[in-house]
Amino acid sequence: MTAIIWALVLTACTPKGECYNQTIQWFDGEPECLEIKAIHESIPPDGDWKTVDYTCKIIGAVGI
Repeated sequence: MTAIIWALVLTACTPKGECYNQTIQWFDGEPECLEIKAIHESIPPDGDWKTVDYTCKIIGAVGI
């Protein structure tokens, strides 16, 4: 049986449209990921970012 691992991923984009992704943390379940996501979203961005997004996704999954 394969375990499902969730990741909290940060995507930050500059005003010029350059975007950067970084995995923040892995989780055993979606509820834990969503809890930590809410905490990160409450922290003000550090820098001149056009957008800062946090997403919970399954490791190795393809989004549709």
